[in-house]
Amino acid sequence: MAALVFVGAMTAGCSSDELTAETPQLPDTAGGTVVTKVTVSLDEHASTRMLDPSGMMTFEEGDKIAVIYKNTAGETMKAESAALNSFDILSSNSAKFSVTLTNPQTSTPVRYIYPAAMAVAPIATDAAIDDASTIDYTKLATQDGTLTKLGSDFDLAVFDGTMTAQAVLPAAELKNPLTVGAFTIKNSGGTDITNTITKLTIADGTNTYTVSRTAADGPIYVAMKPMDNKTVTVSVTSNNNKYSDKSVSVTELAKNKIYPINVSLTARYPLAVTSTSVSSEDLGSVIGADGKIYLNATAATAATTTAVAIIAYLGSAGSVDKSSSTYKGLAIALKEVTRYVEEWYPTSEGTCVSYSEYVNIAVGYKNGIACTNTLTTNNSGPCNGHTHAAASACRSHTPAAPTTYTSDWFLPSLGQWQLICQGLASKKAGSPVTTALTGDTNDTYKSTNLNSIIADAGGKELRNNGYWSSTEFGAGIAWAMNFQHGYAGHYGRATTYFVRAALAF
Repeated sequence: MAALVFVGAMTAGCSSDELTAETPQLPDTAGGTVVTKVTVSLDEHASTRMLDPSGMMTFEEGDKIAVIYKNTAGETMKAESAALNSFDILSSNSAKFSVTLTNPQTSTPVRYIYPAAMAVAPIATDAAIDDASTIDYTKLATQDGTLTKLGSDFDLAVFDGTMTAQAVLPAAELKNPLTVGAFTIKNSGGTDITNTITKLTIADGTNTYTVSRTAADGPIYVAMKPMDNKTVTVSVTSNNNKYSDKSVSVTELAKNKIYPINVSLTARYPLAVTSTSVSSEDLGSVIGADGKIYLNATAATAATTTAVAIIAYLGSAGSVDKSSSTYKGLAIALKEVTRYVEEWYPTSEGTCVSYSEYVNIAVGYKNGIACTNTLTTNNSGPCNGHTHAAASACRSHTPAAPTTYTSDWFLPSLGQWQLICQGLASKKAGSPVTTALTGDTNDTYKSTNLNSIIADAGGKELRNNGYWSSTEFGAGIAWAMNFQHGYAGHYGRATTYFVRAALAF
């Protein structure tokens, strides 16, 4: 187990901020409201505070704090202060907030949360004041890696105390319960590649923190809950590669400090498509004409090869089609063929699609999945549905070179289109992944749900109108995928739809 290297806190500094009541609260006998103004001071030496270009902590117009308290009915309430304006800001690190409470209960717990955006909304009326559920830690799940954004949105500071016997907010000392990692990423050769990193994920088994950003210089800042004696998984993607996940042990990341952290990782690509290491981690990556996997088309070009397909589905051996015991993955071509209607259903039955536009791909497998020799209504095989004298008549184009491999592009069946859609959709957070294929609209199969993944790989986005499958519905009629509405339908051969080749591996 490799250990995170802690160079030490970047700033020693003070670990708290001062919050004092300015004037007693005066109850509104008609409405039961209590209005108070409190002055909040930020210690300019606190290491995690937002910095301006000159290196000073600052308050900005629009900042708010939240006060969690109990009302006289025993309910947990949240009061959000008015936003700071220029008159509220007393200095770069001191400001006055105006807070209105409704029927506050005396001598009960109270919590202050800064910034107010880090308090949950809405708050449960039965929540304990000092419970973790009052703080919206989910906001830490997505960050941009900058100290400025961290300071303005994620620099959480909390105080837990007790309302006075006069229902006056107590003087307080705010403490920051978070730690910050300033990550520097190196490759296995020790070269600093931080300026190429576009995604960094830290997972500790309970919490996951993901930074998505445009590649830039400098450390990547990640706000996290403090850690002690934990194992975390570090995942990294650069603008042209993906790096193998690494498990590291954390001895201590204390609150209210910034820790410079160095992590060295091994590049994942290029990876042979035949490798046993190919996994769901490779969904959305591309296969090059050299039979290797790359992050995207740009990376393949940089490696002096051509990207030809995007990996769209991965399962267990045989999951690509029930007739196969070998293939576990599907990839679709990065673009559709120029011709479409005639390619799907020739005037005289006897051959399937001949993808002359896709040649000389060495993906390391031979003799793609064969179709059956008999016509079966709604058959879900890769090229099933046509009647042929021999299975070989249903195979797609096989180039003469390279001599060590053969290539079998084919038209996906309806069932394979389903796997392709589900596999791509699983790369998009929140995407529904279901087994339904026909009938009502299904978001999993909409082009809007899939195209960002295809575009990231460097492929041509799916058109909204239909793409043929190789599954027949009946004489002269076949199933097609409609990516505008997200469902499959059956259409006559004269319908102008497109063809997107697929390959199995």
